[in-house]
Amino acid sequence: MARRQGRRPLGGVSRTWGGGDGMLDYNMEEREGQSLYEFLYRSIRRDIEDGVLRAHGRLPSKRLLAQHLGISVITAENAYAQLVAEGYCYSRQRRGYFVSPIPLRTPRAPKAAEPESSRSLPDAVRYDLASAKADPAQVSRVWGKALRRVLASEPDEELYGPQPPKGALRLRRAIADRLRQVRGIDASPERIVIGAGSQMLDAMLAQLIRPSGGIALEDPGYPRLAQIYGSLGLRVAPVPLDDGGIVVEELRRTGAQVAHVMPSHQFPTGIVTSISRRYELLAWASERPGRLIVEDDYDAAFRMAGRPVASLTSIDVQGRVVYTDTFSKSLGPTLRMAFMVLPGPLAEEWDDKVGFYANSVSVIDQVALASLIESGEYDRYVNRYRKAQRDVRDAFIGELRQALGDRFSVEQADSGLHFVLAIEGIDGGVLKARAAEQGVRLGLISEYSLSEGDAAGSVRQPAAFAIQYGGLSLESAREAARIIAGCASA
Repeated sequence: MARRQGRRPLGGVSRTWGGGDGMLDYNMEEREGQSLYEFLYRSIRRDIEDGVLRAHGRLPSKRLLAQHLGISVITAENAYAQLVAEGYCYSRQRRGYFVSPIPLRTPRAPKAAEPESSRSLPDAVRYDLASAKADPAQVSRVWGKALRRVLASEPDEELYGPQPPKGALRLRRAIADRLRQVRGIDASPERIVIGAGSQMLDAMLAQLIRPSGGIALEDPGYPRLAQIYGSLGLRVAPVPLDDGGIVVEELRRTGAQVAHVMPSHQFPTGIVTSISRRYELLAWASERPGRLIVEDDYDAAFRMAGRPVASLTSIDVQGRVVYTDTFSKSLGPTLRMAFMVLPGPLAEEWDDKVGFYANSVSVIDQVALASLIESGEYDRYVNRYRKAQRDVRDAFIGELRQALGDRFSVEQADSGLHFVLAIEGIDGGVLKARAAEQGVRLGLISEYSLSEGDAAGSVRQPAAFAIQYGGLSLESAREAARIIAGCASA
């Protein structure tokens, strides 16, 4: 049989091929983990897309192709069948398979240059102290066990049936019971909304209330919040902090209708809003109709000393606070599950205005989490994880103390899974750059400023860092601290 040959690489594989009635020739030994069928199908498809195999040209019979390549007839037949199903080939009875006429593949656009900030990440980062995380091994154990249990024991009607837009009623009941016991919040399941992460819930809440006066955010704060609200066309008003929390007089000056605050453990400064400031905030909300406070309680469960600080929602008697929380600190950000508690009238508006959205979280995941909470296993896991991370924090600080003596200071170390670190005698930017070269990523407090000025400087020294140590082991915490100390002493 006549053959027209050529050679070109495909995924590191050299091959020859022909058009018309020519035999196809692929090196089946270098398929890099793909099955024989998939490799053959992809190879022929690539030749068709590139115009190597001409339109209406006949392909070798499946028997001849199988014999030539040393594969089974079934493998060749399956590859041809997939190509026919996708329209790359067509068959004629007793005549064989032919190449379908398709437009040639357009040339690939040249690869855009990577932004400077994204180069050498993430492989170069050994210890990322500027991002939230959880211990994958611990999460895998507790979450895997919960999933296996519900899949084995729960009825199919509950796992695979429809769910209300606000989320599975069973999970909302479990969350309501836990909020009553742990956070002092009396919330009916009808006021609770489950969503795929706090960012989605924040966006949906903004869509519901559409605050004409804009949204006030603590400054320094979480930049992604400003991005979310800004992307919805809302005016974002940064408000400075002092040692008691958000400055309410400055909040009044913004004319904002909603204030999004983190009173139990502010990010990144770690400030815990004082009780007097909390009542000032509630007074601000009650001054005009339509004002609301969003209480972001993202890691209150991980207060390292004493009881968790009482929630703002628990002292709200006028229904002006929307409570939000996430399971990302305990079960990891990849689970993507959060919830909010709406005041009564707002919960009814939710049903009327955005209740048409289908819930965004898997029913199986919701039932698994409900099972964890109902059994008490979730709280036991949180307690174990909190103790383990307290030991991590102590190991980190102890290593710094051994290396640096009194050259560093730590603030808000008991408030949650991050603390504020400042080291004397070195510029913060220089220390951050040196640590990055050693594989340690740091986040300067000043980098979280939401305003054009350095709002962070009004609360902390610009050289201070927000150290997020969640998910580190004892040894990795010690090593990261040794690297930071070495960079500060260089």
